[in-house]
Amino acid sequence: MTNQFPGSQSIRIFVSSATFAFKALFSWLRPEMWLMQVLTLPLFQMAFFVYLARFAAPTTTNVAFIAVGNAMQVASFSSIFAVCNLTSEEKWQGTLVPLIATPANRFPLFLGRASFQILNGIVTIAVGFLYANTLFQVDMARTDFVALAIVIVVTTFAMTGFGLMLGSVGLFMRTAMIIANIFLFIGLLICGVNFPVTVLPVWIQPISYAIPMTYGTMAARAAVQGTDILGIAPVLLQEIATGLGSILIGYVLFLSFEVLARRRGTLEEY
Repeated sequence: MTNQFPGSQSIRIFVSSATFAFKALFSWLRPEMWLMQVLTLPLFQMAFFVYLARFAAPTTTNVAFIAVGNAMQVASFSSIFAVCNLTSEEKWQGTLVPLIATPANRFPLFLGRASFQILNGIVTIAVGFLYANTLFQVDMARTDFVALAIVIVVTTFAMTGFGLMLGSVGLFMRTAMIIANIFLFIGLLICGVNFPVTVLPVWIQPISYAIPMTYGTMAARAAVQGTDILGIAPVLLQEIATGLGSILIGYVLFLSFEVLARRRGTLEEY
């Protein structure tokens, strides 16, 4: 019997789960359709909020603030909506029960299935910043691109963890789509995407700072203004902490809802 280093089985589960998730996605979604989504989603979302703000307050609108915020927030469509619906999709396809029946560790199994959305989010954000610079004249001459790249990667990872936490509810509910829709659009309101968190009511602000995207938008704006990685490190550490906290809470909730769903027979309810 060959010796395996600790964690090798979890790594193998993660890699195989990520590989099958990637193949499954493009077995029904043509690459050109995925590319169209990546190219159009940031454009229309950014244009909507920029022009809405210009119409409402033409003399005081900070276009750069709104454009950068929405360039980051578009990752929520993959990291929250797509990831949150992983359990619901498994129910719909009739594959959730076989997955639950396997002895594989739930953590690397579902983290691997969500991993493609990290890459998807990174690409979508990059396209968003391209639009912000070329179409909405956001000045990126002073941008620290190394810091910005790190912010983008950390934000997509943290938000994917947040999406997994929300998706754990889908084990017990008929579908997690309701939760995904609620938090997708709540993020537009309370994560500092289109206006600073400080203008929100005091009782809402703690909720804002519990969501990784709030720190992602703050760090991205700082990087665009020229702040290096050391300058934004405190904000990034807070974002990493909220992301890891979301993953940990999500794992505990997943196990809890799995037990509850087994007892009530709702694993196949869709």
